[in-house]
Amino acid sequence: MIADLWQDLRCGARMLLKTVLSVACRLFLAVALPAVWVFSQTSQLPTPEADYKLPSNFAVKAAEYMRERVRVTGFSGAVLVAHDGRPVFREGYGLANHEYGIANTPKTKFRVGSVSKQFTAAAVLLLEERGKLKVGDPVSKYLSDWPKSWDEVTLRHLLSHTGGLPALTTQALLDVSGLSRAAPPSFRSMRDLHKPGEELKPLDFKPGEKFAYSNNGYIALGLVIEKVSGKPYSEFMREEIFRPLGMADTGCEEPTMILKRRANGYARVDGAVVNAGYVDMRFPGGAGAIFSTVDDLLLWDRALTSDRLLSVAARSKLFTLVKGDYAYGWWVQTKFTRQTQWHRGNVSGFVAIIARYPAERLFVAVLSNFDRTQVRATATELAAMALGEKYEFPREHKEIKIDPATYDAFVGKYSKDGQPDDLFAIAREGDKLMMQIPPGRSVFEVFPEGSDQFFAKWGEYYLTFSKDAQGKVTRVSIRNEGEVGTWTKAP
Repeated sequence: MIADLWQDLRCGARMLLKTVLSVACRLFLAVALPAVWVFSQTSQLPTPEADYKLPSNFAVKAAEYMRERVRVTGFSGAVLVAHDGRPVFREGYGLANHEYGIANTPKTKFRVGSVSKQFTAAAVLLLEERGKLKVGDPVSKYLSDWPKSWDEVTLRHLLSHTGGLPALTTQALLDVSGLSRAAPPSFRSMRDLHKPGEELKPLDFKPGEKFAYSNNGYIALGLVIEKVSGKPYSEFMREEIFRPLGMADTGCEEPTMILKRRANGYARVDGAVVNAGYVDMRFPGGAGAIFSTVDDLLLWDRALTSDRLLSVAARSKLFTLVKGDYAYGWWVQTKFTRQTQWHRGNVSGFVAIIARYPAERLFVAVLSNFDRTQVRATATELAAMALGEKYEFPREHKEIKIDPATYDAFVGKYSKDGQPDDLFAIAREGDKLMMQIPPGRSVFEVFPEGSDQFFAKWGEYYLTFSKDAQGKVTRVSIRNEGEVGTWTKAP
């Protein structure tokens, strides 16, 4: 029996490590890959566009698109598209539970990972409106064990990922011994976030100078909410945000709770469906502990267009850029020449995204209970369809054999027009063609599917090269999860 238990723990440890590495890899790729967004600054809520009309055949086209996504990629989850606060497409796909064959529906509850951050940000602003705190206050005012060397960091810095917090071990997240305990301890103080001595690390940069995404910063904000409100984070969110907005199917997950219509998280290993690694959702706290449904997320979208929860001034702060196209818990960028407010989330066995096009009053939510699901591609293509822009159906990519010597024509540095800092390189390494981001650092291999077309096997990322009249490669168009950008090859 002891041997069996030890084997189970070892298997759990391997799965957990695989999950952590997978998430880390995805986060790196999301940050490192050439940007295909066109960025813009904004400091106020957009005015609704009176002339925008949803295509009359949108629901039919969306259903057709999703059928292909299920066929090609095996999508499992729920999708909702709304206009003017009303659903225009709403459907579930695949299974919430493979053991019992229970289908996903729009009422299925999914972990939303870092989509939680916008709710944490809203909670901080709600407390500010009530006079309980100020976002310009130093974090040390509320957390007594906040490291002395980080005294310059304010709540505003944590909200916008500009605090410069050093990398911490966050040891509890990786503590495999927690798998054998019914109730491993969750974070209750900053000391729980790191190994002894790590609090002596200096900040990576002066607060406010740079952007560096930090889950630990949002976990700390969750602790601040608890300190100021006198309630556990989960209780404050339930009583002060979810319940007032009618979000009855949204909350913070705990291991012992019975949660009706909960989706199980899955992964695919060598083509086989397996259970995703275990994660105690109390640990992510303000950075990612929330579960929800596509229907409840539409209620949240509606709340962001009214004073029901936050005043217009507070809501404007949520979407006012600070640095790196990030506001408070939201990315705010331009896509299809329109402002979009969005955030993606990843947690073991689940991927989520919500996107708002406020001027067009368009909202898209895609929730999945499978690792490595391309939710951003799905949300982007559905939005393009709704906005009358170009979109592509999911398609299968098949590697072909070509002479590796032909790779030399593609080798070189590529930069985006008008954005000299947005560059990468294509390099040949033997019989492989590699993406180098930044130039000189190989990140992943791309495989040929045509004489001028290549694709990556880790996701929906493919390249189409253009040549001049002499057959010389001059440009490359990259489609990355539904977003398209073009780069020029250096002479």
